Amino acid sequence: MPLQRFIARLTPRSAFATPLRGDLLFGQLVWSVLHTFGDAALNRLLDGYTQGQPFAVIGDPFPTDHLPRPTLPLHFLGLNASDPKMRKAIKNRRWIATNALSMPLSEWHQHARSEIDVAEAIGLPKDVSLWKNQIRGHNSLDRRTGTTGTDSGFAPFERELTWFHPQLNFELPILLDTERLSPQDCQQLLARIGQSGYGKEASSGAGKFEISELTPWQPPCPSQPNSWLTLAPCAPQGDKWQPLRSFYSIHVRFGRHGDAAVKSGNPWKNPLLLAETGALLTPQEFDPERLFVGQGLTGISRAIPTTVHQGYAPVLPTYLSEAIS
Repeated sequence: MPLQRFIARLTPRSAFATPLRGDLLFGQLVWSVLHTFGDAALNRLLDGYTQGQPFAVIGDPFPTDHLPRPTLPLHFLGLNASDPKMRKAIKNRRWIATNALSMPLSEWHQHARSEIDVAEAIGLPKDVSLWKNQIRGHNSLDRRTGTTGTDSGFAPFERELTWFHPQLNFELPILLDTERLSPQDCQQLLARIGQSGYGKEASSGAGKFEISELTPWQPPCPSQPNSWLTLAPCAPQGDKWQPLRSFYSIHVRFGRHGDAAVKSGNPWKNPLLLAETGALLTPQEFDPERLFVGQGLTGISRAIPTTVHQGYAPVLPTYLSEAIS
């Protein structure tokens, strides 16, 4: 059965030591499947994953009713960066209101918003920050003595934590094969992650969140779409793109195993070269029914050879002017 679009509300309930990213959420979803339903269920879900048949594709969470500004030269969005006084303001306008999806990309400048604009859109005063970063000091402990030790045993380090405003909610885009994993089960699995904690410092209380019921999502669409906006890091290599009409930033994922695999003796994975969230990709032939791009990645771990990584990303249709080449 084809994947279907869903969206869920994600509400942070603690600080986060790891940025919320779709591919990392998928990795923890896999562990959640294993612990909740067992090995056999996980193997069934991953059958065909690296052959273009994912059971789920998870996007990055974004502030409610907003999307990331595409990785495009600013003038393609109708933004004028020729005035040096305006460049900083334009740089800060890194969010796009979701209703801009029905318009050509050249008109998206009307809906480009800064963090201050997003705060105002959800009813917060302009001087309130949606999130704040805090540096917290740590030190390794000798579990035998309960002390930090001396000389080489004294190993202090710092961790950056992000705190979100309590009124800030995120929308989490999810593609799901409902014949293989129901929306209710997916919500249960994500809720388990939110209760135990996402990413680094989960054992210290970081990464807690609540997840709402998954609801079908039909985002706005332009009348003649011809390109895709990606909603998660992805590996688009090997597909047929128009190189002069595709734009992206590079993201290198230095991953490591989580959960029980931390104790595997070699928790580190091979680095991955991905296209960052917000890529604008134009295919040689546009398929309006397509919901994701990329590929399922494997061969990235010596400790667990069957490990997969989400190189897929949900996409939304956009219209890039034909005059641009």
